[in-house]
Amino acid sequence: MDNIAIIGAGTMGHALAQVFAQGGYQVSLHDLSEEILQQARRLIDANLDTLCGAGLFDPAEKTAVLDERITYTTDLTTAVARSELVVEAIVEDREAKKKLFADLDRLSPPGAILASNTSYLDIYQFVETKRPGKVIITHWFAPPHIVPLVEIVPGPQTTPETVATAKRIIDGLGKQTIVLKKFLPGFIANRLQAALSREVYHLLDNGYATPEDIDKATKASFGLRIPILGLVKRLDFTGLDLVQKVLRNKSYQPPPVIERSESVDAMVFQGRLGVKAGRGFYDYGEATTGEILRERDVKLLKLREFLIELGELD
Repeated sequence: MDNIAIIGAGTMGHALAQVFAQGGYQVSLHDLSEEILQQARRLIDANLDTLCGAGLFDPAEKTAVLDERITYTTDLTTAVARSELVVEAIVEDREAKKKLFADLDRLSPPGAILASNTSYLDIYQFVETKRPGKVIITHWFAPPHIVPLVEIVPGPQTTPETVATAKRIIDGLGKQTIVLKKFLPGFIANRLQAALSREVYHLLDNGYATPEDIDKATKASFGLRIPILGLVKRLDFTGLDLVQKVLRNKSYQPPPVIERSESVDAMVFQGRLGVKAGRGFYDYGEATTGEILRERDVKLLKLREFLIELGELD
């Protein structure tokens, strides 16, 4: 397999193209907007510089990755014409994905695998193709050029060969893969994050704590243990007899599932949309989006390398 198509050059798509290009593949990166494609190239350029600074990428390879292995196009037919694997990374919208997969099925070579980067949609309920055995979910995590995990989620008609091929390709990129037995909304990691997020909204909306308090409580306590112990091994260190007693504690009740948060609504109303706006729950001053992302990425790379040295990451 040599040719990969990435459809959607936004938050995840540009970095997915980068990862595959770094892995030696020829990549067609598609988006509807030439402006978005130009921004994608700039972000890939900045990502490669960050990796160079960390000693994880040879600067002599930069031109090859950025411009020789990645083709930027607004023409979907051109993007998928020779593709053997197509990865969809567009907006999380059911109708948009349904239409796109119909187009991909029509335009891609018959043997191409069609993968979705959806984080929660059950595409197997609404995507219609003539190749259901070659449709699969490959869920990456931002930033995908740094975070190792990819969750592979087959559908009821996805063939074992498709699963094996997707896993082989992604493992070959140096990623760590988990193959789920069947579709489950949110998969593994996002379900765990969703449970934490429910508590965050509960604490913020009811005035129990500030964003700074919550983040300090996270990073200075259980967040410090997670990279070493995970969530399940931690139970062994707690003692399963104590865990058993804690489970009987009825004073704790998880907050209800909600469809909106007053705290989030207030931020959005004020135009505080997060890093992309320079302001969210935190104010990022005059720093550009690129500078903010670079600071995050440098810290993540240092932490990842440290965890590899400790033997906690492959």
